[in-house]
Amino acid sequence: MKILLVNPAFYDGNEFRNRFDDYIDWIRGGNLYVAPFEPPIGLAFLSSYLKKAGHEVALLDMQGLLMDSVELSKRIAEERPGIVGITAMTPTIPEALQVAEISKQALPEALTVLGGVHPTLAPEEVLADRHVDYVIRGEGEYALTALAGALESGSPVEEIDGLCFKREGELVIRGKASLIRDLDTLPIPDYEAFPVERYIEHNSHLRNMRGISMIVSRGCPYQCSFCAVHQTMGRKWRIKSPERVVEEVLAIKNRYGIEGVWFKDSICNLNRRWTREFCELMIDRQVNVSWQALTRIDLIDEDELKLMKQAGLTQLDLGIETGSPKSLKRLRKGVSVEQIREKVSLAKRHVNVFGFFMIGIPGEDEADVRQTFEMAKSLDLDRWTWSIYSPLPGSTLYDELVIEGKIEPYRLDHHQVHFTEAYEGICDIEPARLKELYREINDYFYRRGLQSAQLAG
Repeated sequence: MKILLVNPAFYDGNEFRNRFDDYIDWIRGGNLYVAPFEPPIGLAFLSSYLKKAGHEVALLDMQGLLMDSVELSKRIAEERPGIVGITAMTPTIPEALQVAEISKQALPEALTVLGGVHPTLAPEEVLADRHVDYVIRGEGEYALTALAGALESGSPVEEIDGLCFKREGELVIRGKASLIRDLDTLPIPDYEAFPVERYIEHNSHLRNMRGISMIVSRGCPYQCSFCAVHQTMGRKWRIKSPERVVEEVLAIKNRYGIEGVWFKDSICNLNRRWTREFCELMIDRQVNVSWQALTRIDLIDEDELKLMKQAGLTQLDLGIETGSPKSLKRLRKGVSVEQIREKVSLAKRHVNVFGFFMIGIPGEDEADVRQTFEMAKSLDLDRWTWSIYSPLPGSTLYDELVIEGKIEPYRLDHHQVHFTEAYEGICDIEPARLKELYREINDYFYRRGLQSAQLAG
């Protein structure tokens, strides 16, 4: 069966170009949110798995191709797939549903399947849309492949793990798909399926190297209240074997001539034995690729960091989030301001450090934002990215805000859940003032980064 996978864009082509041009200074300074542009690696996993199972697959990356709705309709009609699979996060659910509608208009006989974070969390809401035929909850490789096979053979689909559907006008909601325990059973993501060079070019603005993102693990055991990743990937941390990851790095390096990779996994070094084996393989095989990775403040260990640097690590990305003790507690980060200062200082002795920060956390006033601003200045990081807190369904903090009457469940203005917009009533700062503070902070760190670059040059 032919399957068309679609990655909706946060913004259509022209709007994205305008945002990119308007905020190019912030982007070069490190801001990842004002013009989101990350490769659709989740869909690339699906593409390679479906192809391995014998299906014909195409991927329309509306974001990477800067594709508008007219071009999307044309491509769907040309491709004539049996299934249109659409990924959706909470911020992109309006766009994802629009893709489903366009698909039904262009090719009514094609079945539409939505998956990703938001359909996993709100299957009733998504499946109630008349343009959506199926929802897959949780990891999608097994379920979508099983669905395609069943439709092709005429077999029943009712017992497919993680699949939700409509039957005689009623919604049939099933539990989440079982987690894939051994990630080595998945083929390497299909980087050929999307315009990889555009992402490599964008990465050069953010990270000053010819690089591309990779994901090699799934799941997170931590309890951060603002995060919902565990809803789709579970709390059990699973990772490909060190040997498999090194092979994939080499394959991508040789295919695209990259200088570096950014491991976008929630945590890169949860298991010290894994990290040691991976680093030793990178050194022994002389991979000679720079890499950057995310981790937690409380997982930074100096001896491990030295080995990681020897293996090619050039930058640690840290979810610092806030300099307000009150907000750290609300976010359940499990660290203190003193630990942040200590561990950042330690990391900076060996590699560059990139910090993720957010403002407008529930309960914050302007004094809390100033605490975060001042701490970020004092940490002397190499790069920074700033967001405005957005309530994400499936997170503990979202549930708390519902209980407090701050938001109505699943009645969000999805266009404000973009991490750059101030949501009404979440914190003790008026949205217009919060946006002013956001601009002030981003402008400051862009200028600071520019001055540092001029001194280095």
